[in-house]
Amino acid sequence: MKRRRLFDFLYGTQNDGPGVSKEDAVLKPTLWNLPKAYGRKFTKLLNLNFCMLPIWVIPFVCFYIYSTSETMPSQTSGAFSSVFGMNIVSPSPLWTSLLGIHGFQSPLHTFGTARLIVVIVLGLLLAVLWGWINVGATYICRSMFRGEPVFIWSDFIYAIKKNLWQGLGLGLMDFAACALLVADLVYFSSRSGSLMLDFFFFAICAITAIYMFMRYYMYMILVTFNIKTLKLLKNSLIFSILGIKRNLIGFLAIFVVIAINAALVLMCYAIQFSFIGVFIILPFIYLLPTVVYFKAYAAYPVIEKYMIN
Repeated sequence: MKRRRLFDFLYGTQNDGPGVSKEDAVLKPTLWNLPKAYGRKFTKLLNLNFCMLPIWVIPFVCFYIYSTSETMPSQTSGAFSSVFGMNIVSPSPLWTSLLGIHGFQSPLHTFGTARLIVVIVLGLLLAVLWGWINVGATYICRSMFRGEPVFIWSDFIYAIKKNLWQGLGLGLMDFAACALLVADLVYFSSRSGSLMLDFFFFAICAITAIYMFMRYYMYMILVTFNIKTLKLLKNSLIFSILGIKRNLIGFLAIFVVIAINAALVLMCYAIQFSFIGVFIILPFIYLLPTVVYFKAYAAYPVIEKYMIN
């Protein structure tokens, strides 16, 4: 007993410890505390960005392959062929002037077989990695939000191993849904003029908004509970409505970050500032983990309220 007391006295085992560090202290998840909470986790989020680099790198490589491919002239006006033919049959100043209006051609990039195969393989690789990257990043951001110790690489790999096949399946579904919604938005935004097309455009916008809010919860539920994918999607849809206030908080935070970066780029471009390249590259360093953290900050309290407590 005396030896035990001497050991406690020398090494202070009975003294009050330092407690929870300021960085890991849990703040009340309100909109006003979000900047403070985000600032405390910013360094770790920068490290998390290295785990999420494939989401940036693979599209960049595909874009580089596309931009450096051979081009061929392509007509932008549907009346070009008719005007061109009439100008050959009966040349006149009228047809020549119309040819000058409708004869504008823009370069159209063409893929060779090798380039096309590379782009397809990279697209499939991104689709496979999509779910695993989101699973690992969501797990780490959830731990950050709860004030738990975080070890970026080991926790990232642990979350993927634990949810390997379900994360793969959910990621493939999510990747396909995001690609389909983006394609629909691009298609219907470029076509308007009829009531039916306008209706489809606004319907796609509404579906996209709901699905984006569902994505706040899909991976968070996956890393928190042992639940089937169909029920996971159902709960995510319910929470996208029940947690509308917190969803808007997350959306507002993401919008502000993107708007600040866009404003800096436009400002530097307008004044021809030499550091414009810095502000273009900057989002690639921190934007992805920032978005995941904001979504976790918005979604986890809703899940805690309705599924955990």
